[in-house]
Amino acid sequence: MTDQRSRCMVCVPRTLWLYALLLACMTSLPYLASAIRTPAGWQYSGAAAVPNGAQVDYNSHMAKMWQGSRGQWDYRLLFTHESHAGIPLVQGFYVALGALGRFAPLPVVYHLARFLLNIGVVLALWVFSARFFDSPAERWLCVLFGTLVAGWSWLLLLVAPATTQQVAPIEFWLTDAFTLLGMFLMPHFSAAVILQITAFLAFERWVDAQSPRLQAESLSVLTFALAAESIIQPYIVLLSIPLLIIRTAQHLVSTRKLRIKRVPCLGIPLGVHAALVAYQYVAMGSDPVWANFTTQNITASPDPLYYLLGYLPFILPILLGARRFLLDKANDVWWLPVLWVLLVAALLYAPLPTQRRYLLGVQTPLAALAAYGWTRAVLPHFRQRHRGLLTGIYIVLAAIAPFGLILANLSALARPHENAALFYQPDELAGYAWLREHAAPDDVVLTTFDWTGNGSGGKLVAATGQRVFTGHWIETAHFDDKIAQVRRFYDPATSDDWRRDFLNDADVAYVWYDDNARAVGEWNPSSANYLEEVLRTDTVTVYRVIAE
Repeated sequence: MTDQRSRCMVCVPRTLWLYALLLACMTSLPYLASAIRTPAGWQYSGAAAVPNGAQVDYNSHMAKMWQGSRGQWDYRLLFTHESHAGIPLVQGFYVALGALGRFAPLPVVYHLARFLLNIGVVLALWVFSARFFDSPAERWLCVLFGTLVAGWSWLLLLVAPATTQQVAPIEFWLTDAFTLLGMFLMPHFSAAVILQITAFLAFERWVDAQSPRLQAESLSVLTFALAAESIIQPYIVLLSIPLLIIRTAQHLVSTRKLRIKRVPCLGIPLGVHAALVAYQYVAMGSDPVWANFTTQNITASPDPLYYLLGYLPFILPILLGARRFLLDKANDVWWLPVLWVLLVAALLYAPLPTQRRYLLGVQTPLAALAAYGWTRAVLPHFRQRHRGLLTGIYIVLAAIAPFGLILANLSALARPHENAALFYQPDELAGYAWLREHAAPDDVVLTTFDWTGNGSGGKLVAATGQRVFTGHWIETAHFDDKIAQVRRFYDPATSDDWRRDFLNDADVAYVWYDDNARAVGEWNPSSANYLEEVLRTDTVTVYRVIAE
C-alpha cells in the first residue's frame, strides 16, 4: 500500500490543475478588477481593502521587497527612524522576492508570486492527502477541506453580537487561521504551507525508505524545507521539532520502522532548523530597535469560543470519526495530523507573545482528519446518490466567510473613489517621484500614522522604499511615543526650538505635509524658516529640513 501511495502521490489529475488555476484566479480577481478600474492619473497600490489592517501588512511586505530590489540583503525596518543593524535572512522571502523587482513593478511581482504559490498549495495538499487516502474522491475531499472551508464564528454576529464588539469573527481577520485567507492576502503564507507539507512528508518518507539513497534524498529535502521554513515562518520551530521528535519516538517504539542507529541523522535537519531560528532570535534581541519590534509583535489568541466556532466545520466530522479512528488498525500514518493539531492547540494559549502564529498551516492536518471523519462516519449513513449533494452543501456552508471576504474586496476595490486610501493619487505620486529622484534611501521622512491605520507613513514606504518616522503598528519603534511626538510637532502651541531639536534628534531630512498631517494639528510648516519647500501640489507639500 505504501508503494502504491508513493506512486500515486505524483499522479496529479488534470482536474486538480484546473481547480488550482481556478482558485488562483479567484483569489486574484479583486486585485485585477481594481487595477482595471483605477482612475486615470491614479495608481493602484496592490493592497486588499478587507480586513482592516491588510494594507498595513502589505506596506510592510513592500518595504522588504524594496530592499531586495536595491540589493540590500541585510533587512532593516524602514518604518522607524532609529539607526539599527540590518539582519540577513530575516524576512528573507520578501527580500528575495524584491530582487525580481528589476524585471517588473514590485506589486506585480508580489501578486504573481502569490498566484503561482496558490497553485502550489493545492498541489501540495493533493500530495499530502495521498499519504492518507487511496481513493481520488477522498483526496479531493481533503483538498476541498484544506482550501475552501473556514469557520462559523460569524454566527456570533447573529446570535450574540455583543461578543463581537471587541473581537470580530476570526474568519474575517485572522489570516493565520485559514488557508484561503492566506492565499488571498500573502504569498509567504502559501509558501509556508507548502514547506510544512514538504518537510513533514519528507520525514515520513525518510522513515519508510529502505535504501540509503532514498534515505539521503528524503533527509536532504527535509533539511532544505526546514531551513526555508526557518526564514519564512521561524515560529514554527516550537511545533516542528517537538512533532518530529515525537514521531521519531513512535517509529522507534511503536511502529518499529526506525532503528536507533538512524536517529542521529535527524540531527542535521533539526540542527539547521534550530540554528537558523536561534540566529534570528539572538540577532533581534541584541539590538534595541529590533528588541522593541519583538516586544510590540504581540499576537495573542482570542477567546476559545472563537476557535471552537471558527474550526467547527472541521471539529464536527473529526469528532464523529473519532470512534472509527480508534478502532482503525491501520491508523499509524494518522498520528502525524493528530499530533500536529494537538501541538498547535497546546501552543495557542502557551505563555508566548506569538500564540496566533502557530495556526498557520494547521488547516492541513485538520482537512485530512475532517475528510477521514466525513467519509468514514458521516457519509455511510446516507444513500450513495445523496452523498455528493450532502458533501457539496456542507462545503459551501463552510466556505461562506472566505468567499464573502473575497466578494467584499471585489466590491470595495472596484470603487476607487470610495476607497482612495488603497490608491496613490496624482499629488502623492508627484511627491513619491520627487523623493525617489532626490532623496537617499536612508533619509528619514517625517510622516503620520496612528492606530486606525490612517496616515502617510505606510503608503510612502510602500511606494518609495524610503525610511519614515512612523508608519507601522509593530515596525515603528516606540509607536505610541511617536504618535505623541508627531502630535506635538503639529501643535500650534509647540515652540520652534522644540521642533528644531526634534527634527535634529530624529535625523529627519524631509517633512511630508498632506491632509493627514493637517488632521493631526493646525500648525503649518510653511511658516518655519528651518524648512525649505521643495515640492508643492494641491494637497501634498514636501519640505527639506535645513541643517543648522
